[in-house]
Amino acid sequence: METTDVLIVGGGPTGVVLALELAAQNIPFRIIDKALGRSDKSRALVVQPRTLELLSRHGIARGLQERGFTTTGARYCVNGKEATRIEIGDGAALPNTAFPFQKLISQEDTEYFLDECLEKKYGRKVERGLEAKTVAQDADGVTATFSKVGDTTGEATTTIRAKYAVGCDGSHSVVRQAAGLTFEGESYQQQFVLADTQIEWEAPTKNVIMCFGQGVLAVFPMKNGMVRVFASGSNVPSREGGPLLEDFQQFFDKMVPVKGKLHDPSWLTRFYLHHRGVDKYSNGRLFVAGDAAHIHSPVGGQGMNTGIQDAVNLGWKLAAVIRGERPASFLDSYHGERYPVGQNLLRGTDRIFSFMISTNPIFVFIRNHLLPWLLPLQFRNENRVREMFKIMAEFDISYRDYGFVGTAPGLKGNTVRGGDRMLDGKIEGPEGQKYLLDLADPTSYHLILFSGVGAEAASEGDLQRAEANFLGKSPVPSKVHLIFGEKPNGQSGYVDKDATLHKDLGFSQPTYVLLRPDSYIGHVGPLSALGELINWLK
Repeated sequence: METTDVLIVGGGPTGVVLALELAAQNIPFRIIDKALGRSDKSRALVVQPRTLELLSRHGIARGLQERGFTTTGARYCVNGKEATRIEIGDGAALPNTAFPFQKLISQEDTEYFLDECLEKKYGRKVERGLEAKTVAQDADGVTATFSKVGDTTGEATTTIRAKYAVGCDGSHSVVRQAAGLTFEGESYQQQFVLADTQIEWEAPTKNVIMCFGQGVLAVFPMKNGMVRVFASGSNVPSREGGPLLEDFQQFFDKMVPVKGKLHDPSWLTRFYLHHRGVDKYSNGRLFVAGDAAHIHSPVGGQGMNTGIQDAVNLGWKLAAVIRGERPASFLDSYHGERYPVGQNLLRGTDRIFSFMISTNPIFVFIRNHLLPWLLPLQFRNENRVREMFKIMAEFDISYRDYGFVGTAPGLKGNTVRGGDRMLDGKIEGPEGQKYLLDLADPTSYHLILFSGVGAEAASEGDLQRAEANFLGKSPVPSKVHLIFGEKPNGQSGYVDKDATLHKDLGFSQPTYVLLRPDSYIGHVGPLSALGELINWLK
C-alpha cells in the first residue's frame, strides 16, 4: 500500500491548483486523474482578475495572462438590433490591482499552462489513466483503490493510504459519494448548443455579443480568429448526431446585427445545464472542491475560477493541520468560508440565467421591449459598470462574517476588514517598483506594517520595534514588510508613493495587516493593537 498526506482525485484546474498550493507548502501529495490526456475542447473561457492575483503568489500569473486577451467591449442586441455597447477601455479598468481586466483564455490552454507550472516549478505531474473505484475513510485516514483505465483483468489496481482526500473529480465525484454529501439542485429544462468555429467578419470585432429575441445567442471571441457561439437549443433544429454549422449560421444571421460567416468548426455540441451544490464541503477527512461541490450556468465566467479559489482556500489549511500548527477542527473553516460563496454563486447565476432563457411572456417582453431602453441607462454610468466588473472579477468575495478572521478595535476610516481581499497598489523598494501583493507568497503569513500618514505617522523605529515584537512572539511563521507613506533619509522598507495605497485603504494611522497564505486579510488593526493580533494567532 502506497502512502501520502493528501490524495487529490481529479486533475482539472481545481486539482492542479490544489497541487500547486500543497507543493509550495512542501506537503506530500498524489494527484490522480482517470483521463489519459488533456481534453482538446475549450470549455471555460474566462480567467478572472482574482484568479490571476492568487496565481501570482506562485509567480506564474503573468505567464497565463500573456496567453489570453482582453475583449474590446460588449454589445447587447435585441431583435437583431444593437441596444447598447460597453467599451472596455481604461475607464472600465478595475482599480487597486495588477490585473484590471478579465482575460479570455480557453480552459484547455489554462490546464496546459498549470500543468507546465506544476512540473517546472515543483517537479510534479498529474498521474493519469487511474480511475478511483473505492474511497473509504476511518478515524486515522483515507484508503482509496484505483484501477488502470483499459484494464479488463481487474488485476492492475493501486491502493493509496492518505491522511486526507480531496475530490476535484467533477459533477459525478466519487469522493463526494464516499463522503455521503448531498448534491441538491435542478436541471434547466432547455437544451443548449455550442459551436467553437472560425468566423469571417464583415467588420472584424473582438466584442462579446449578447443577443435576445426569440431565444438567446451569445458570441465570444477566442484566439486565432475563432469564436464561440452559444445558443438556446430550441432555436436550432434537433438532429441525430448533434447540430450542424448551418443551423448555427441561420440563427446567427437572425440574431446578430454584425454580419459574419461561420466556417471550419472545431467543436459542435448539444447539452443540458444544471445548478447543484453540496450540503457540506467536507465530511471527516474527505473534502470536495470545484465542480464536485457546485455546478451552475456559465453566466459571468465564474465556475472554473470559483473552483480555483476553493483549492487556494483549502490548501494552506490542510498544510497547517498536517504540520501540527493548527488543530484538525481548523479545517471546518473551509466549509465555513467557501460554502456561502458557492451558495451565493448558485443563487446569483440561476436568477440571471433563468431570466435570460425564460420563455415566460412577461420575461420575454422585458427582454425584447424594455431592455433596449434600460441597458443604455444602466451602462452609461462608468462607476456602475466598474462595480459590475468588480463582482464578476470575484473581488467582492469576503470571509469577514464567518468567525475565522478578526478586526481589532480602534481603526478609523479603514475600507477593509478581516476576511476581505487586500487592495493592491504600487510600492517602491530597493529592487524598484512593484505591486504590494507581489510580496505575498503561498508559503506563510505576511504581516504588513503601514506607517500611516501626516501627523499620526509612525517612524521607522516604531515599525521596526513592532516587527521585532511580533517575530519574537508570533506562534506561526510569518514574513514582515514595512510600508511607509513617505521616505525619510536612510529609511528601509517600501514606499507607498504619494501615500496612494494608504488613502485607498483608509490607513491614516499606523496600521497592521496580516495576510493569510491565501492573501486574504486574516487580521487588521491599529499598530497599537498588535498584541491583540498575537493573542488571536495563539
